Amino acid sequence: MRESVVVVGGGIAGLSLASQAAYDFDVTVLESEFQPGYHSTGRSAAVLHIPFENDVVHRLTLDSVDFFRSPPKGFQGVAESLSSLRIGGTAEEPEIENFLETWIARCPWLESLSQKELFTKCPILSKKFTSGVIDNQSLHLDVHRLLSCMRREFKELGGKIETNFRVVSIEHVHGSWKLTSDNAATVTADILVNAAGAWVDDVARLADIQPIGVQARRRTGIRCKPSVFSSSWPMCYLITDDLYFKPEGRSLMLSPCDATPSEPCDAQPETIDIAQAIARLEESTTLQNVVPHECWAGLRVFVPDQWPVVGYDRDHPGFFWYGAFGGFGVQTAPGCSKLGAMLLRHTESTNSSVSVHELSPSRLNRATGGYS
Repeated sequence: MRESVVVVGGGIAGLSLASQAAYDFDVTVLESEFQPGYHSTGRSAAVLHIPFENDVVHRLTLDSVDFFRSPPKGFQGVAESLSSLRIGGTAEEPEIENFLETWIARCPWLESLSQKELFTKCPILSKKFTSGVIDNQSLHLDVHRLLSCMRREFKELGGKIETNFRVVSIEHVHGSWKLTSDNAATVTADILVNAAGAWVDDVARLADIQPIGVQARRRTGIRCKPSVFSSSWPMCYLITDDLYFKPEGRSLMLSPCDATPSEPCDAQPETIDIAQAIARLEESTTLQNVVPHECWAGLRVFVPDQWPVVGYDRDHPGFFWYGAFGGFGVQTAPGCSKLGAMLLRHTESTNSSVSVHELSPSRLNRATGGYS
């Protein structure tokens, strides 16, 4: 008989790991909402950037990018090409140069652009921008389709998904985990995977396991329909990291890049963040009188080094951490889920660019919120 696994959390992280694990385990996913991916996954910026965040995230992205560029059967159409720009004015030219110097050895396709070249790529840019770096290897990701494909694959492998299952009690009895919902439904399993996003520490406390000390941070997203628009524009990031915008269908999606600390919750946009995003867009482009068409917010979850946490708890070998995916959970899901499934089986990965120790929860000093 195969071992059983219960995955708490039906976002892209939990569902992708569950799909990989279903080849070797009997897997059940518990989702507290009415559908998987309701929280951070469904509110993602939906892009993949190879030069992103830090070296660990970069390597996990490299382990995932082939999946998106040449998707396996059943996953066609989950990604399409996207160019992205990092832009700055005269005062920010050192930051532009530093970005290029940081990433050029690992991403040799990056190119510096002059002011004239910037305006050719994105003619709505304000003349205050004097230089930039273009990345022609980014991807736009269809997160809804990706999640749907993973859900279908998981079910075809015999996996089960229980929605509206809000865990209120976790017991470890005779080597098995028993999870009880707020309506008294129960699920038992040999291994518990904690992929609960912003709630990973809450799940750990229910299991009487020391939390890892995640910090959730709110980020706001907005869609508008400006009078001047082109789907051929690249995604643009201000190098000051206080605005990005990108064409999306017939709309322009933008964010003020806010990172406001938050308790785990169904995040909602704040009026001030929406106003700041619109003001920065109008300051940075020729667009004026921009009216938000749709607004939302999601939580990005981190530990201090901004690397994911993947692996068995050092003091509770049947409890598996799978969280702290920041703003990169979607773009790293294919590679990280393969590594996670191998660790679930207690086997070492020979194909991952990231070592087990870099992601291990054992690196965290939970008493201080730092590192061992």
